[in-house]
Amino acid sequence: MSTKFPIVTVVIATYDCERTIEKCLLSIKKQTYPNTDIVVVDSLYYDKTRQERCRKIIEKYARYFQDGPERSIQRNRGIREAKGKYVLIIDQDMYLTENVVKECYEQLLGGNYIALTIPEISIGVGFWTKCVALERYVSTVLEEGMNECCRFFKKKDAMMVGCYDPAIVGIEDSDFHYKMQSRGRIGKIKSHIDHDEGRTRFFGRIKKKYYYSQAFRKYLKRYPNIAIRQFFPIKKAYVSHWKIFLKNPILAGGVVLLRSAEVMAGFLGLIIKNKYAGK
Repeated sequence: MSTKFPIVTVVIATYDCERTIEKCLLSIKKQTYPNTDIVVVDSLYYDKTRQERCRKIIEKYARYFQDGPERSIQRNRGIREAKGKYVLIIDQDMYLTENVVKECYEQLLGGNYIALTIPEISIGVGFWTKCVALERYVSTVLEEGMNECCRFFKKKDAMMVGCYDPAIVGIEDSDFHYKMQSRGRIGKIKSHIDHDEGRTRFFGRIKKKYYYSQAFRKYLKRYPNIAIRQFFPIKKAYVSHWKIFLKNPILAGGVVLLRSAEVMAGFLGLIIKNKYAGK
């Protein structure tokens, strides 16, 4: 480890991660930034045999903890356990390109930003994965703003805003982003993350959006104007980059169909009261 550069702790919340976790961890080890610390917080709530296989992989590269059940709790534990002054939050199916940490550190060091977003490029197989990839490329790689969430920040700043809210499930990234933005500007680096979607299943994705949206009511009360724009089925980015959609009409149709179904599932989750909905 280098003593010239401060430690950057990479925090990963995992659940049944055997398919992707080793590639994820290796991408961190291959960073050009010379001083990284890796904390993995694994969920307590899945098959113990698979969990043990995941643990054996993780402990070759990282410090291992267990917590949960939700990702916010896991991430907050990871932030608390971080040795570094700086923290990078990623998911188990993300692979860093080699200069991500270096570029994040250098940009945040300049003092103009409190946190940074990182472009994501979706990879995987199947038609719906290609639709997700197109939507994400147009919404986050080509655009800046409400379609992205910050991933790199100082540990002390995260602690100041209370880290991630465990009561906001699935959209905790957005909630945390706007809490950080209330304290300073958020920038964006050029290096990207490859997000391994595997094979996206249409109804699997809709089911997930339904589950996540059940916590949306609290988020809506906290950020009404932002939430309504995020919830709208047609994003501004689609209009701004219509030429890209025009060149890929079949995928564009898939994007609109998937997005519309996600919004409908989200609306149902919003109006159906459950343990996350609150009053």
